[in-house]
Amino acid sequence: MRTIRYGFFGEDDAQRLFLHHYLTTLAKGKEWQFAIDPDFHLVGGNKSRVKAQFDEACEVSLTQYRHDCCFVGLDLDDHDVAVFNETVADMQRRLQAREIAALLLVPVQCIEHWLRYLQWHAENPQSTKNVTLETEERRMAKTKLYGSPKTSTRHSNPIVERTAANMDIDWLASRSISFLAFHKQVQEYIISEGLSL
Repeated sequence: MRTIRYGFFGEDDAQRLFLHHYLTTLAKGKEWQFAIDPDFHLVGGNKSRVKAQFDEACEVSLTQYRHDCCFVGLDLDDHDVAVFNETVADMQRRLQAREIAALLLVPVQCIEHWLRYLQWHAENPQSTKNVTLETEERRMAKTKLYGSPKTSTRHSNPIVERTAANMDIDWLASRSISFLAFHKQVQEYIISEGLSL
């Protein structure tokens, strides 16, 4: 079994937990697995710090910690597809300028929108309706997910864990453009490592 060690530099626990469950689900039945490095000490903590330091954090992850890959989590805080494309392209340019690569987890608006899709799917498992949740106002998405627009990680983390566990990756990729872009990056990385999907 091949273990792919990774670093994570993102805004919050919700992103980190979502990523963990996504990677665990993706690796089920495979001859490889992902494992986060618990000793990676760099923490984004907020959007401005992640935007300012993600390229440096990835370089530290890949060179000093010798991770196989690094994930960057950044909530877009906007639902405009053009803003999404521009943000991701700018981030990739900055990484290329340092000659490093990273996997960008950039949800349209915020990670809670990807979680809201999973929540909706769990509540409506037989539905084929193509709901659009990424235009839902952020405070509303958080309220529907957590019961309040502002909540402690002690309250939100178990909800994220429950919602993201055993996620239907293909279903989510068919509903969210930003998740599909992230999922494709991860698939391309896995293939580039000579591993089977």
